[in-house]
Amino acid sequence: MKSRIAQSLSSLHARLVAVALVALLALGLSATGAQACSYPGAQPVFAPWEDQHDYALAPEGGFEAGGRGWSLRGGATAVDGNESYQLNGPADSRSLSLSSGSSATSPPICMSIDTPLLRLMVRNGGDPSSRLRIEAVYNLLGLVRTNVVNTIGAGQSWEPSRQLSTVLGLSTLVGTILPSSIQVRITPLDDRGQWQVDDLYVDPFARH
Repeated sequence: MKSRIAQSLSSLHARLVAVALVALLALGLSATGAQACSYPGAQPVFAPWEDQHDYALAPEGGFEAGGRGWSLRGGATAVDGNESYQLNGPADSRSLSLSSGSSATSPPICMSIDTPLLRLMVRNGGDPSSRLRIEAVYNLLGLVRTNVVNTIGAGQSWEPSRQLSTVLGLSTLVGTILPSSIQVRITPLDDRGQWQVDDLYVDPFARH
């Protein structure tokens, strides 16, 4: 009897040690990822819409280099014509066109432990009932996972999307702390829209 109790206690102790080691490893990796995030020059670019968060342009978020680093599929392409508010400056002159059946996946965007906020400029020259899906794509423990952040609509004039929070909804401790980066995938959900997007901004540390 005492032997079985001792074995149970030993097994419980081993499990607790393993959980503690996993937690410490996750925290260490997370801290390294957070320290590696660098978004200098963040500004409240959406202040005209009563959003005082400081945002920085995501990698090639203005499509001025033709979408270099993005994975553009099914006819998604950088085109002439910038969003009308020139959030990233008056010299910008390009945006991204998304036709039916296309998709665009961003380069990796660094995350901190805090859930980042995303916003972008959008317009839809087609049916106003058309919708655009925004997803977070990330690698966790060797598996590629996808989380739908939101679906959005837009009118014919350029406008900012709502704040998009990449709540990953993971249940484990490791999943809550990791991943340290995501990719944003943008996809029209139907053939009724004529979508353009521009100026993908990130508030990576949920600043206020």
